[in-house]
Amino acid sequence: MSTTYEQFLQLVQDALNHLYDSPHLNQHALSALMTDNPVPAQRSQDMRRILLDAIGALRPKPGVPAQSVDWRNYQILELRYIEGLEPRDIMEQVALGKSQYYRDQARIVEMVAGILWEQWQQDHRPDHTSAATTITSSETTAEDFNPETRRTLAHSEALRLSAQAEWEEVDIAELLDELRKLVASLALTKQVTIHISTGYSPLVRRADRITLRQAILNAITYGLDIAENGEMHIGIYSDPTAEGIYIRAPLAANQASKENKKISRDGVGLEIGSQLMAALGGNFSVQRNVGTEWAGQRTEEWAGQWEARLNWTKAESGPLLVIDDNATFVDLFRRYLANSNWRVLGAASCTEARRVIAQTRPAVIILDVMMPKEDGWDMLRELRAQEDTRQIPVIICSVLNEPELALTLGARNYLPKPVTQQALLKVLSPWYQGHQGDHGHQEYQDAASLETKR
Repeated sequence: MSTTYEQFLQLVQDALNHLYDSPHLNQHALSALMTDNPVPAQRSQDMRRILLDAIGALRPKPGVPAQSVDWRNYQILELRYIEGLEPRDIMEQVALGKSQYYRDQARIVEMVAGILWEQWQQDHRPDHTSAATTITSSETTAEDFNPETRRTLAHSEALRLSAQAEWEEVDIAELLDELRKLVASLALTKQVTIHISTGYSPLVRRADRITLRQAILNAITYGLDIAENGEMHIGIYSDPTAEGIYIRAPLAANQASKENKKISRDGVGLEIGSQLMAALGGNFSVQRNVGTEWAGQRTEEWAGQWEARLNWTKAESGPLLVIDDNATFVDLFRRYLANSNWRVLGAASCTEARRVIAQTRPAVIILDVMMPKEDGWDMLRELRAQEDTRQIPVIICSVLNEPELALTLGARNYLPKPVTQQALLKVLSPWYQGHQGDHGHQEYQDAASLETKR
């Protein structure tokens, strides 16, 4: 498969976003291009070194003024990818507005990609000087992408969109009406009639409008692909555990042949929708055959239909106690979880944490270990030894690289600092009620796993 520079650039962006995610780098398409290590489990180390060397190559030479654009760009690279800070925190440190920050970040990432592109051409393309092997943008079509590459690029785009999220109150009914108009021509082409039901009470969610809009659009267009010559029903629903949107369409009569037909959004449409909803603190689930019951009601006319649900749990996930002597770090977690059902409590010491635990039993505890007077290791052993706290899940969060020690002492997981929002949501997901969208339908599958089977 040929690789264009544009595709290479997106791979570099995604690899930088997962600089310390070894399993991801081991299987990354960029690692396959840039490393020759025959041991898959060791490729991440080689890829990480290559990325860090490229970043280091952009460090300004001695004598360059600290206020220069070169130093500012390098600082963005260092803070964003090496230290793992969120864009809003970097903007504060380097005193940049949002638009300027993202322009600078895109430019400096392209400089990293340029270094790696030249290195790849020299090291892994011995015939790159011949006209027959020269890579141009016109050589590669969408069909040249394998599913794994498409997933990697889609994931990178989802991360980029999520990183620029602007939260606001979104009227779901208005958003659905906008999308109905947007896909009207496509639905007409496929001879599908779209019906929208928004119920009696409006559903308003605090979310990033563009991210939510794209997640819903992906589900609608995917449904249109497999439901030609029929009717699509889109609506708002609410049950005791969740509220959200359903998109339901009849499976086409020639569904068997359509399953084998290559659809351009295969490997991307549902999976990226799932990632976008996760960034909004919601769930994205699909069911290929709804059957005869939905939301506890007998609905024979809906049997055999395809359905997607984008929803948010109504359940309260409970208090989350963050034990860390750095108040800024506790505030960071509050910002990360502001649009979830977690209620974040902070304790600056083990002594204060004991008082909080006695007053409000936490659902989960996140515990730093490097604290004055009494460190987190002793606190962890105490929590595991006492009968009334033994069952509370504890996640060790530290700059120290001691995951084995943490697990040996009874921690349920280990979260390395610096912490990204995605990493925090992922580590908390087992205790987030309704996280996987299982609201009485055992048949529902994760969108990514379902699409992989197609």
